[in-house]
Amino acid sequence: MKKIFVLFLLLVFTNTCVLGVEFDSSIDASIRKNYNVEENDLPELPKSIPTADIEEVPSLPAVIKATGETYTLKNGSKVNLILRNKLSDWSPKGTYISFSSSNPVITKEGYTIPSGTIFKGRVTDSHRPQLTGNGGLIELCVDEIHLNGVMSKIDTKVSMANSKKVFLNNIKGKRKYWHNVSKSLTPGKKVFGAMHNVAMVMWPVPVVNILSIVPFAIGTVVYTVNFAASPIIAIFTKGEKLSLPAGTKFQIKILSDTKIKG
Repeated sequence: MKKIFVLFLLLVFTNTCVLGVEFDSSIDASIRKNYNVEENDLPELPKSIPTADIEEVPSLPAVIKATGETYTLKNGSKVNLILRNKLSDWSPKGTYISFSSSNPVITKEGYTIPSGTIFKGRVTDSHRPQLTGNGGLIELCVDEIHLNGVMSKIDTKVSMANSKKVFLNNIKGKRKYWHNVSKSLTPGKKVFGAMHNVAMVMWPVPVVNILSIVPFAIGTVVYTVNFAASPIIAIFTKGEKLSLPAGTKFQIKILSDTKIKG
């Protein structure tokens, strides 16, 4: 009985395989007939995909900046800026100026304002070199931040320019009064030097050595008069010109907690 049962299973399995082969071949024949495709006409499949043909998907940024948010610049925050346009003591009051930040700034909420953010301001006062040795002057006000295309007003003071401290937002050309006092003594020094040399030439000569005192005295008098007059002369001379090229480094300080949008 067992032999008959095993023989029956073997017969069923054999017929199923045959039918499967016939079924597959019949489908294959149908496809070839309908689409007029021969086996040799089919292209070979590529063994691998060329790297150059694979389109790279750009990676998403680690942090997506939000827009329309409000942030707080903390009181006392310092921002280093780079001047984008040139200035001089010829720049009239009201001249608009532009800066870009050279360091990131962290807001009270922990948001990072990136380097390269635009800050703007204006010249609030200026004058060219003046008499009494007073140098040129540029007074600045930096009162705007442009974050993600949105402008916000800020309260700041200019604390440094070209690594030098700035007081009351005033950037000044060097005062040169005492320099000019010294410079105004040049004529007296030259006269005294020339008369002294003449006296030294006359002194060894027996006949005229007694007269050598005359040029020496003249030189001394001229120098004394020049020395006494030099403070008055310096009043009528001017101080140093002031010019700030693009790229000049500034530092501003936030004076109070300030809300900005970005």
